Amino acid sequence: MPSFEYQAINATGQPETGTVLGLNITDAIQQLTNKGLRVEKINVAQFLNDPLASVAVAESQIIETPRPVVPPPPQTTYSRPESELPKAPPVEARPYIATNVVGPLVGKVGLSQLMFFFRQFGTMLDAGVPMVQILDTLSGQSRDPRFTHVIKEIKGHVLAGRPVSAGMQRYPEIFTPLHMSLIRAGEEGGFLAGSAKQVAAYIEQEISIRNAYKRATFMPKLTVISSIIIIGGANLVITHYAKSDSTIWSPLTQIATWFILAPIIVGLFLFFRVGLSNPRIRYNWDAFIIRIPYLGNTLKQFAMAKFGRAFGALYAGGVAVNKSLMLAADACGNEYLRAKIHPAVRTLETGAGITETLASTHAFSPIVMDMVHTGEATGNLDQMLTKVSEFYEDEAEVRSQQLGKVVGVVAIIAVGIYVLIVLIKFYTGYFSGLLNAANE
Repeated sequence: MPSFEYQAINATGQPETGTVLGLNITDAIQQLTNKGLRVEKINVAQFLNDPLASVAVAESQIIETPRPVVPPPPQTTYSRPESELPKAPPVEARPYIATNVVGPLVGKVGLSQLMFFFRQFGTMLDAGVPMVQILDTLSGQSRDPRFTHVIKEIKGHVLAGRPVSAGMQRYPEIFTPLHMSLIRAGEEGGFLAGSAKQVAAYIEQEISIRNAYKRATFMPKLTVISSIIIIGGANLVITHYAKSDSTIWSPLTQIATWFILAPIIVGLFLFFRVGLSNPRIRYNWDAFIIRIPYLGNTLKQFAMAKFGRAFGALYAGGVAVNKSLMLAADACGNEYLRAKIHPAVRTLETGAGITETLASTHAFSPIVMDMVHTGEATGNLDQMLTKVSEFYEDEAEVRSQQLGKVVGVVAIIAVGIYVLIVLIKFYTGYFSGLLNAANE
């Protein structure tokens, strides 16, 4: 029974290659179709010393079969949707502790260094410099010894005949699935230099979003920290003088107060450091935060700006649309919005347009949907997604500045209330002492 080599597309839109045994090409195609594959090319396989090699080989055929319709997911309780990581040749896995504990804690690399790496990598590759020489040069230019070690390890993979993505994929704390998708698309399509520059441009945009967020939240953070310092300093002074004067009193000097505050502080610390790493807890927290008036909408706009940047970069980089949508949802940084966008991938795979798919999530405003529709209709979707991101960034920055002023006023009022409590207690004790002295 002859063996046939085939190239096909599976139900998720991913390319798949392999061999299958069959009586003839028609039988082989039928077997693959029954497995849910859309066959694009198939021909008789030839192997070294194959006795069938002398037989006339059927010409390669381009086969068009309908894509299987994927039914929409049933309405169930929340379960975190997972994205498939870009496929790469198998390599020796890192230890679990190194990948899931040590790496996320101490193995991360600054975005500026990562942007420089990808930009230089793409530029030198475009100039025709050999891959090994590029990685050797970049490892010498890195100021971070950890990143230097990673680049040298990637060079070792290249010397062993593996693609550069095989080495990168071992370090998910440095190279995100979005980066890997763009690099893999470049490797498979023969435009790796352009993909590397695309990653650098995306990282630069992400740095811009983070800087905008830092600028918008600087004054609120400064006001809150100053308020804590004022209250803490006043509490130290009150504690010192309260030993000799019982009229000076603060609620923070009472042991009973700390029996209440201490568990709250420890609980909040554990919640933000440990609890939010749980997807279900993070989903509920993001769902709660996003419903807070003004604050929730501001954070949503920052998240959607990151989504638009990521989707545009992936789409322009040649990544499949369904995978681009999934990875962009992962990059938005909000588990609640991620869970709303992920199911839309099924809608996209059934043949719906991008505008219709995004509209089904109910996560985008009408003006944004109009912009996406225009971009899809004119063939400039990646550019329009960039405009969408800029729209969200501008709106979020304005709202953040307004929110910062509100937080500053609230912090000042909180300090004023604390000082008022101390003064009321002081004067109450003072006049009580005077009355007692007069009665005696």
